Amino acid sequence: MEENKLVRTLLQASIVVSLLAFLDALYLLYMELSGNFHCLINQGIFQCETVNTSPYAKFLGVHVSLWGVIFYLIFITLLFLALFNKNEYWLSFFLPVASLWGLGFSIYLTSIEIFKIKFFCEFCLLSAICSVILIILVLISKKKYFTSFFAKLDFWNMFKRVT
Repeated sequence: MEENKLVRTLLQASIVVSLLAFLDALYLLYMELSGNFHCLINQGIFQCETVNTSPYAKFLGVHVSLWGVIFYLIFITLLFLALFNKNEYWLSFFLPVASLWGLGFSIYLTSIEIFKIKFFCEFCLLSAICSVILIILVLISKKKYFTSFFAKLDFWNMFKRVT
């Protein structure tokens, strides 16, 4: 990737946010596996144990925290590829799609907390906030790097080697 200081800084900030979200998902997975729910608030509308033991805590038979761990590992990998690989498609296509996927899944899970479970988990909300921050950082990075927001979406040339 061409040296663009602002884009590099935004991508580095995205790595920090992704690491925070990864640790958050890892902690949620630990709580699920150990059955030991230590939440910070755990009163009123904040009931982590209720949220994480509800039937909605699994997606395709797998606890959503494991999906979060996997997602953030992939996302961190994509961020490093965008920073250190000369192929511009990591930033132009893969990162925006991945961040949109993460935001969509976070909206889905948060709406389940609001409308079905009627309780919140502060760690789940932290993950949702990280998803919002990540899509903003990625889209700003893309806009600053390319002249057009829709640049480099030529699927036929996506995997050509950059010289």
